[in-house]
Amino acid sequence: MDKIASSPQFKPFMKVVAIVGVAGAVVGFLMKRMGMEGGETLLTMGIGTLAVVAFLLGRLFPCPDENGRSLWKFAMTLTGYSLAATIVGLGFLLLQWSGGMMMLTVGVATLALCALVWLYVRNFRNRNKDQQHQIPPSNLS
Repeated sequence: MDKIASSPQFKPFMKVVAIVGVAGAVVGFLMKRMGMEGGETLLTMGIGTLAVVAFLLGRLFPCPDENGRSLWKFAMTLTGYSLAATIVGLGFLLLQWSGGMMMLTVGVATLALCALVWLYVRNFRNRNKDQQHQIPPSNLS
């Protein structure tokens, strides 16, 4: 997977997949609301596609610098998993399947935890950046 994710075509391909997933979910939802046949299937496929894109979030945005790489990877993975759970829970709610509210609750709660992790990551990166750019005191006494 790392070889595929590092190829230059991976990000544009995943953007197209995300757009197709959004379009499929929206059209499927509208078809389902209008009572047209196949709307539920299209909605399920669109939501599933979006969940896969969210699941691969860590591969789409690699760490910009070497400092704090493991923390960045953990935060991206946690965010991707929680987004996938939230999207699937939303799909379950829209399709009126059981378990949707539980998945949505777990996904949103984990996203709140992700926000705290991202604040820590941002603070950690800024603190390291400030330490690198500090000017040592001069001996002018």
